Order: sequence, then C-alpha cells, then structure tokens
Amino acid sequence: MKHIFNVFVIKRNEVLPSFIVLLYLVLLNAMAIYQHFDVYTKCGKIGYYTLFLKYFRLSGFDPYTYITLSDWRSLYTLERHPLLVVFTYPFSMLNRWLMDVTGMNCAVFIVAAIITILTVYSFIFLFRILKDIIGISYKESLLLCAFFLSFAYIILSSISPDHFGISMFFLLLTLYVAGKSIKEKRLMSNWFAALMFVLSTGVTTTNCVKIGLAQWFANGRKFWHPRNFLIAMFLPTCMLVGSYFLIQEYIQKPEQERRDKALNKRMKDEKFRKMVAADNKKKKLLHSNSIMKGETLQWTDLKLSRSRSIVENLFGESLMFHDKYLLHDLNRDRPIFVSYSNYTCYVIVGIVILLLLVGIFCGCYSKFMLLCFSWFGTDMFLHLVLGFGLHEVYIMTAHWAFVIPIAIAYILKRLAETRFQTPMQFVVLFLTIFMLVYNLNLFAHYMLA
Repeated sequence: MKHIFNVFVIKRNEVLPSFIVLLYLVLLNAMAIYQHFDVYTKCGKIGYYTLFLKYFRLSGFDPYTYITLSDWRSLYTLERHPLLVVFTYPFSMLNRWLMDVTGMNCAVFIVAAIITILTVYSFIFLFRILKDIIGISYKESLLLCAFFLSFAYIILSSISPDHFGISMFFLLLTLYVAGKSIKEKRLMSNWFAALMFVLSTGVTTTNCVKIGLAQWFANGRKFWHPRNFLIAMFLPTCMLVGSYFLIQEYIQKPEQERRDKALNKRMKDEKFRKMVAADNKKKKLLHSNSIMKGETLQWTDLKLSRSRSIVENLFGESLMFHDKYLLHDLNRDRPIFVSYSNYTCYVIVGIVILLLLVGIFCGCYSKFMLLCFSWFGTDMFLHLVLGFGLHEVYIMTAHWAFVIPIAIAYILKRLAETRFQTPMQFVVLFLTIFMLVYNLNLFAHYMLA
C-alpha cells in the first residue's frame, strides 16, 4: 500500500506515447467544448439544470456532473453511484471560486481536465498490462492501445461528463495491480483492495464485484481468510452502506424535496404538464418489460432481442457510431436499434467479435485472462441475461471493452515468431485505422457542424 503512488510515475518509454494520447484527448475535448461554448460557460443567477439538459446531446450520457459543478446538488441515483456526489464537491467549490474570478462557468474545463488525465492513465495501465503482464512487444502494445482508443464509446467516455471514464480508470488500475500480483506470485494488498472497493464502487456500484474478483484471483484461498476479508471487503462495504444512509438523509432527501417543489410549481403550466405526461408515457413503455419496478431494476429488460442487441448495440455502436441518428438520445428520439448504412461496419464488428473469442481461447490457460474473462462475464450477465441497460448498452463500453485488446494480445503472444504474426498485426492495424477514420469523421461532423 505504501508504494501505491509509484504506479502513477510515468516511465521513460511511456512519455512520448502518453504525450501523443494527451494531445489526442485535448483535441477531442476541445471539439466537445466548442459545440456549445457560449451556452456552457454562462454563469450567474440561471437555472443550470434546465440549461444543460436543454443543450447537452451526447447519446445516452448525462450532463449531471456539469450541473453539479455549477450548482452543487445531488442528482445521481445513490443506488448506482453512492459516493459520486461527494467526489464532485471539492470541484464544485473550485468552480464556484473560478466563476467569481473569471465571470464564466468553468465546469466544462474542469471536467475535461479530470477526464483527460484519467484517460491518459487508463492508456498507461492498459499499455503496461499488455507489455509487462501479458508479455507482447512494445510496438504491439502501442498498436492495441491505439486500437482501444479508436472505439466509438471510448472516444465518448473520454469527453463525457458522465461517470464511465472515471470508472474505467479505477478498473484498469485495479486490473494492472492484480495482474502484477498474479505474475509475481505475491498477495494483492488488502488495503489497496479496500481503497479501490470504496472509490470504484462509490462511482459505480457493480464495480464491487470486479474488485472482489480481482483480489480473489490474485490471492487465491487467502482471500477468504477472516482478517483479509474483513479489511478488503467487509469494512469498505460497511463504510459505503453508512455513507449511503448519511447522504440519503442529509443531501438526497433535501434535494428531492427541492425538485418536487419546483416540479409542482411548473405543473401549473398546461404545456409543461402535457410534456411531462408524454415523457412518462414513453418511459412506461420503455420499461414495460423490466423484472420489477424500482429505481434500478426498472432498467432491466427480459424481452428485447439479444442477438440484435449484440450486433447493433453491444458491439456495433460501442465500436463504431451509426451514421443515422448520430449520437441521438434514446430518451428523446433515437430508436433502440439503428442499422448501418455501410455494410462494411458489420464485417468489422464480426471480425472484432471473432478475435475476442479466439483471444479468450488462446489465453484460457492464463490466470490473468481468466480474471479478465470473469469481469467480462459479469458485464455480459448484467446486460444480456438480466437485460440491465440493454436499451443503450453502448454507453457502458468503458466498463468492459478493454478486455478486447487484452484478448487479442494473447493471440499475438501465441503467434509470436511465427509466419502468422505479421498478418495478424496488419489485421489489427487495419481495424484501428478504419475505426479511427470512421469514428473521428462522424464525431467531428457532429461537434463542429
């Protein structure tokens, strides 16, 4: 635990690639901020909630972090993001000071800076996983990292004010530390596991399962030792549960009362009442196939086509934007399923799925690959079996898509020093260039048009 900060020291052979990734992310964020610069930087006695919800359009992502940094309030669902509102508090205070000094709302700049830094480190941890843990070459590791950063919804997670980019950072950090422990045959620190449990679960509740799996694979039977389990799992769980009730009572409840009061006041407007009624009707139809009612379980769906979801949304939209309804929101005007105009996209999706399956097979002997597969299986159970978030499953790409380059790394490792190694490298290079050109063209068109 005392050496945990050493993982953030950028090594000499990582400096240039990290700088290039930094420039890439700055360019993406600059385009995103440019889209509504005049609106997003307004400050004063204005309704930030209404302002950002009116203008923010980025697929299914939410602008709640922009709103929270502009006027600190609890907008996140506590069951899914128990500590996120607390994490945003110091940045909200920073933005308030900057608004007084500059006369403009700096929330978009603060979010861009945070997400950019975290994504650069996500790149570094993935690079180290590929090179140091799996053991492929330096150039192959960089190629697979570029391949990962070309995914459509990794691009969006790198500029979105939602929680997915933050969650990806904690998951890749945990995966790297767990992988080092597995490779060096030493125990993963209980205190590190406890810290990651609190931080990553505070951002996304389901991350607790992945942290538990990471330490179990790294520590084996010692994971279940009473002292280890107490420190790594039980204590952080108690901390999160206690924090949940405190936040619910002293932050969430007053916020809900405030929102109810504002809603009742606006319901006097007949036009607004009709809009709310139409919105509720659409939501009721969208959640009609859920397991049961509730803030979280209403997002499940037992009847939505799994095969079409896998092709069009889980892998399709996650890897490459659909040119029709580009980045439209399902809660507004986007259909659940959209087809590609260019059928080459289906070929690309098919190749990536095939490489993922072959990579899992090639790495099935590796304890680390089994850990990655357990994480991937957790997400697939959540989305494809329970149907959680299946309507817009692509927005959760950052939670699992890093398994794709990791799986392909095992193919490259298996083909090392054979006549098939170079052709395989060219396949990955072709996929990377195709997706980068395709996705960045649509992204730039959307942001700059």
